[in-house]
Amino acid sequence: MVNRFSKTDSANIQPIEVRADKNPCVVVDLDGTLLRGNSLHLMVCFMASKLRKRGGYGSLLQIGMLLIKRRLGLISHIRMKQPLHYMATATLSDEDLKEFAGLLRQSLDSALAERLDEYRRKGYYLMLATAAPDLYLPPLAAALGFDGFIGTPLSDSPGTYRETRCERKRDLCLKMAAEENCEIKAVATDHSDDLPLLEMLGIRRLLVAPSPHLCKYLGKRGLEFEVLP
Repeated sequence: MVNRFSKTDSANIQPIEVRADKNPCVVVDLDGTLLRGNSLHLMVCFMASKLRKRGGYGSLLQIGMLLIKRRLGLISHIRMKQPLHYMATATLSDEDLKEFAGLLRQSLDSALAERLDEYRRKGYYLMLATAAPDLYLPPLAAALGFDGFIGTPLSDSPGTYRETRCERKRDLCLKMAAEENCEIKAVATDHSDDLPLLEMLGIRRLLVAPSPHLCKYLGKRGLEFEVLP
């Protein structure tokens, strides 16, 4: 079984020598882009269902308290997310995670999935990059045919829990692309959190249900984009 409590910090970016014959790569966001919905919310519902069936009422109470505190603004998003990530790691088996990945597949955005099939046929390296917990990414990425993935790793406490988003996400994507001898040629997202990636030059920008603000910003910067239906 994989050690899901790894303390390795993948944000320690090191320079990597890359050959000239690089392959093209497409970076794909998860929540609100590839999936119609939020995978963290779906994970909490899935975990709660498993806990009810297994009599884990103490853990269910913990989940409820975290959600209430977050709704009331008593804790930050990070102070809610890290304990939920930890509980899911301790609660869900490998078989549970495969089952959850199957449920997530039912929420795929069909237009983007078709476009990714085209990129795959053209030999692109498909990279799934998200701020979602990395816990369920291995079975999901495998099921969807991604070549690599980047998510938010678990830490011991909310104080050291760092989401893979914004500049951190861009830097990790560039690091993985370099390690795989690839060059990022396309980015698919729905959110302005990915502006560090979208502002890269020489890429194709694929937007899924973007906000008017994001489209307006990119237009003002003279950065071309395509909105998928």
